[in-house]
Amino acid sequence: MGDRACKAINIDCWNSRVRVQVDCISRIRDESGQWNFYTKEDITDGYLVFDGIRSVELHNEGHIPNDTINSFLVTEASADSIAIEMSIGAVSESVPYFETILRLTCRSIHIEDPSRPGEEIYS
Repeated sequence: MGDRACKAINIDCWNSRVRVQVDCISRIRDESGQWNFYTKEDITDGYLVFDGIRSVELHNEGHIPNDTINSFLVTEASADSIAIEMSIGAVSESVPYFETILRLTCRSIHIEDPSRPGEEIYS
């Protein structure tokens, strides 16, 4: 995720969906698989959307995840399930920095541009 920050985490229990708002989402379009500072299709305040949620864990010891997204790892994948783990920083007046961990298992992942709500983006 580079130097990107978590702005919000929304857990929609009735629709089995978690949305993580990120200050800026960039795309990788280079054939090398590297970002190479491509910003033409950046999505400001976009969402990482996890649908078909089967489990959610937030290990934060009470700290609100409100800083950089340190890592985004797919820890397991099958035909009908994806498990991910995100490390997100938390900063506050009382604690200069705390690493929070968001783990979830879902059916699918896509991104969403707030200027086109409801449109699922997969590439």
